Order: sequence, then C-alpha cells, then structure tokens
Amino acid sequence: MSGAAVMTGSSASAKSDGTLIVRDLPASVRLVPGEKVKFILPTNKTTGYSWTANGGCCTTSGATIAKVSKGVYAAPDNANGMVGVSGQTTWTVTAQRTGKTTVTVVTSPPGAQNTMNDETVGVLQITVMAK
Repeated sequence: MSGAAVMTGSSASAKSDGTLIVRDLPASVRLVPGEKVKFILPTNKTTGYSWTANGGCCTTSGATIAKVSKGVYAAPDNANGMVGVSGQTTWTVTAQRTGKTTVTVVTSPPGAQNTMNDETVGVLQITVMAK
C-alpha cells in the first residue's frame, strides 16, 4: 500500500492494513491502483428489502476502474434476544486503473429487481490516480 488513500465528505477511518473504511454516504475517495476502500452501511434483512452496490465502470476503452465486491451482511453481535434488529453490510472496492467512477448503493423492496421502486441510498465517488 502506498498510503495515498484519501477520503472527503464523510466519516472514515483506516484499518491497520491501510484499507480505508467509509461509514456514511455520499463520500469521495482518492486511491491508487491496488488500494481498497470498504464501505459499511446499516441494513436490516428482516425487512425483506435488499441492498446492492453497482458501479466501478469504465474507461473509454471499457476497462473497469474499480472492482466492487458483493455485499457481506453481518447480524448484530448482541441483539439481547430482540428480533428485527438491524445489522450492517460491507462492500469492498478495489482500485484497478486510473480514472473516475461512482458506486451507487440502492435498496429494493421485497420481490422487486431493477424496478422503478429502487431507491438510491448513497453514492461513493472514486478517483483512481497513477502511483
């Protein structure tokens, strides 16, 4: 890691491995190829809604600027027996090559996929700079 990861416009922290952690959207980050940013948002699987992160594309030649992982849901550690308590979903974005792109998180109602009912939760703007 070169230590060039920079974030503006939101709360953030860094793990000991240099991975930037974002907890609020919208946000903007600057990375160099190979660096990672994780964004963690509160989600609640018990509602039936689903959360997806889309984006990371593309240069004028169609090459991916940043690769976005599938979200990984984690239930709360201690819900004290309560049902319906929200957990969190974590997505990891890995910078691939220079350029600018966005990752948009949307939530969809139960049983819906890619509909007009999807709602934008937040946007992560990414600038990948040369090393």
